[in-house]
Amino acid sequence: MQIDIKGKINEKKLAYSNTLLPLFEAIVNSIQAIEEESATKPGVIEIDIIRSNQGDLKLDGQEKLPDIIDFIIKDNGIGFNEDNFESFNYAHSTYKKGGRGVGRFTWLRAFNRAEIESRYEIKGSWKLRKFSFEPTKRGIEKHSLEDVNGTSERFTIVKLKGLKEDYRKWCNSQSEDIAMKIIEHTFIYFLNSDCPRIFLYDLGNSIIVNDLFFLFTNGQVKNENVKIRNNYFKLSIVKLYNDRVDNKIHYCANNREVHIDKLSIDIPELDNFLVDDEGIKFSLAVYVEGNYLDQNVNDERTLINFAKGEVEFPDQTTQEELRRAISELILSEFVEQINHLSETRLNKVKEFVAQHPRYRQLLKYKPDKLKKIPSTLSEDKMEIEVFKIQQELELDVKKETKRVLKFIDNEDDVEDFDEKHKELYSKIIEVGNAKLSEYVIHRKLVIDLFDKLLKKRAPEKAVHSLIFPLQTLSDEIGFEDHNLWMLDEKLSYHKYLASDKSFKQIAEVNSESKDRPDILIFNKPFAFTNEDKPYQSVVLVEFKRPMRDDYSEIENPIQQVNRYAREIIEGDAKDKHEREFDLRTNTPIYAYIICDLTKKLKAFAKDAGYKLLPSGDGYFSFNDNYNMYVEILSFDKVLKDSKERNRVLFEKLNLT
Repeated sequence: MQIDIKGKINEKKLAYSNTLLPLFEAIVNSIQAIEEESATKPGVIEIDIIRSNQGDLKLDGQEKLPDIIDFIIKDNGIGFNEDNFESFNYAHSTYKKGGRGVGRFTWLRAFNRAEIESRYEIKGSWKLRKFSFEPTKRGIEKHSLEDVNGTSERFTIVKLKGLKEDYRKWCNSQSEDIAMKIIEHTFIYFLNSDCPRIFLYDLGNSIIVNDLFFLFTNGQVKNENVKIRNNYFKLSIVKLYNDRVDNKIHYCANNREVHIDKLSIDIPELDNFLVDDEGIKFSLAVYVEGNYLDQNVNDERTLINFAKGEVEFPDQTTQEELRRAISELILSEFVEQINHLSETRLNKVKEFVAQHPRYRQLLKYKPDKLKKIPSTLSEDKMEIEVFKIQQELELDVKKETKRVLKFIDNEDDVEDFDEKHKELYSKIIEVGNAKLSEYVIHRKLVIDLFDKLLKKRAPEKAVHSLIFPLQTLSDEIGFEDHNLWMLDEKLSYHKYLASDKSFKQIAEVNSESKDRPDILIFNKPFAFTNEDKPYQSVVLVEFKRPMRDDYSEIENPIQQVNRYAREIIEGDAKDKHEREFDLRTNTPIYAYIICDLTKKLKAFAKDAGYKLLPSGDGYFSFNDNYNMYVEILSFDKVLKDSKERNRVLFEKLNLT
């Protein structure tokens, strides 16, 4: 049967994340060639990194390293003798133990071609074989074999030529990073005492990869085993002493790394370094081997086909249960270090919660979730994660409450609920109280600030902005971003609101009026409604500067609210989507004038026939012409009434 090599190469695309896989496959081939019984010992593998414009470059001071275009891999293994060359010619060769015979196809998925040169001995004579491996129908091109006299040096050189343009930006650029990737992918081989010496050359510098392996592991490798039903797995647990957090599970098949998982999936504390007895930081790398992995890896060694879902047969294993079994072993082996990380993580969350009391109940009801929040997060990102857990708790409480309340039909059931569901009752109160407490504290701070602004005779903008932001519409801010409750709790539940806008700017009223009374101050009213259109009511609020007493006749605030009411009634009313609606003639208008009751203001009120409020700190009147009820409220009354309405809440929190 003939194999179309070009078609075989085009079968699958090599993922960009596996850009270095062709290099790894070539290195493993070299290791296996050295391992063959007749090969030269000790084994040596030399890897040259070839970059674009390499002749003009120096590594020191190079801001950005040029692209890698070639790799040259040289070894002193057995070489491409007849058996190995014949094996190379088969697309799915089983000549090598554990081999799939397709690793070399990855070469041509990332590189334009591979050039091979191999000198080897056969029955006392030396041969030199040369050929190229190219994306053609036959694959092997320019093959030659010749006798070589007077030499005893065995070598094989594989040149991976022309890294394709779309892979170059995904290729690790730093030679040390490439060396670490080599270690990760071929880690199992480095555990053997007879592992070949591997040298990596780049721009005049060299790295002995084996030394790097021992530097980062300190030679600390512990072997353990786990069993899942009928499948046995060997674990090599390694402490990595480098400056990057690793903490990963490396699933290996046929001595190569195939896939990784983060240990932090099951052990959230392992998103950070552990610390050994000498106070030195390290990460954990767990390399997993086993027949099950060898048997279920795909041909390209890029994926292990674990069992999915419910496992029915004893020879099956899912990735999740293998990962959990490994995580449980890690938890038992490094219990002290992980507990220390857990405590540190939780303490950081507790510090955050102390500053945000609305989340305090999470320490009681969701401690496990809090422990999973990464300890390296900024405060802003931590709040996002804590908020998610808070939302989850509130949803849990709502679901549980609905489930229980379905069975309450009479008074006896209520008593039974109190007795049987005390924990739920407590949870409902705690979850609600935490948010309520924070909101009540906010109200107390707003009232205190309002008091200080009045005493300091603050400008109009300061007072206005505290109640509601200037130059905004209700759609632009959230419910908790204003303090309309200081005037009237009902005002917080409006449908539409405009702050410090001219009538012409308000979509709700089709008017060309640029009327902006007292333009140098903030004087344009807010307009509210409390129902869908046609609106049941409209509310106007007009602020005046604290202690102001220099009103002219045209600046009379009573006349101002009359003009506003007339503009609303006589204008063609439209909603924010420019759809017209009728403002019914009997639609009530409520107007609030917030000011200090100065001498001139009192005169305006008396002249207009306003009545004094029973409390003596304001006036009221009803304008039949506009169906408008008006209250003139002093700043002192707004402050006093706000305190009174919230007094019981402040007392409950000891804020008085």
